[in-house]
Amino acid sequence: HRTGEASQIDPGWATGAAVGAVARVRWMEDQPVEEAEPGRAWGIGHVVAGVVIGMVASVVVAGLIFTLGDYEVDEVLPLSMVAVMQAALWVGLLGVPLWLVVVRGVRWSDLGWGARARDVWGGLWVGVVCQMFVVPVIYLPLLLLDDDLDISAPARELADKADSLGGILLLVLSVVIGAPIVEEVFFRGLALRAFEARMRPRVALVVSAVVFGFAHLQPLQFPALVTIGLVCGWLVQRDGRLGRAVWAHLGFNAVAVTMLLVGVG
Repeated sequence: HRTGEASQIDPGWATGAAVGAVARVRWMEDQPVEEAEPGRAWGIGHVVAGVVIGMVASVVVAGLIFTLGDYEVDEVLPLSMVAVMQAALWVGLLGVPLWLVVVRGVRWSDLGWGARARDVWGGLWVGVVCQMFVVPVIYLPLLLLDDDLDISAPARELADKADSLGGILLLVLSVVIGAPIVEEVFFRGLALRAFEARMRPRVALVVSAVVFGFAHLQPLQFPALVTIGLVCGWLVQRDGRLGRAVWAHLGFNAVAVTMLLVGVG
């Protein structure tokens, strides 16, 4: 009877199919699960938001300082007030990464946070060499064109405010320690990886360094800022973490502050 024959299933075939299905499931379980690339959890919009929020917060705090402190527009602010304005800028630069961690579930390691013992020396010497030898070479053509160009004026004005031990400590905490950590987390941890998600690595490196330079709003310092931005970005791309970049940034700023405090810069 053909109907009966068609409805029958070969036991051997069924057993082979079951074994094959189990084997495929086991093979799939053994395969490594691909993790989402870090840059996918945020984008360029978060970079823009961080910079804008930081600048707006800094302007608002500056307005409050001048109003409540009864300072004149052309009056030199004390270092403590300058530090408060700097901290306001960090509201955006550190606030956006923190929001991503708390709200979006991004891990600090996704932002590149991590270091090894060798990163200390491996980063410090890079920053010191960059500040002492690379930056002067970059500015040499500008100095040859204009002998009166005072490149260190803004930084010297800031260092001159540190006229006491407390002032020096505040300057070190904000410029030498705080700025490298916050700026590396934002510009190399968040921004660079956001650009890498849309651009080739080298293009993303250049773009992130230029954004880093523009964000400081210091035209004379722009070449130096882009330089250290390129160096730190390259270190992050090479290492896959922020460790050496943070120490390089710290060494770069430490040399500048030290030279200004001792009257060399």
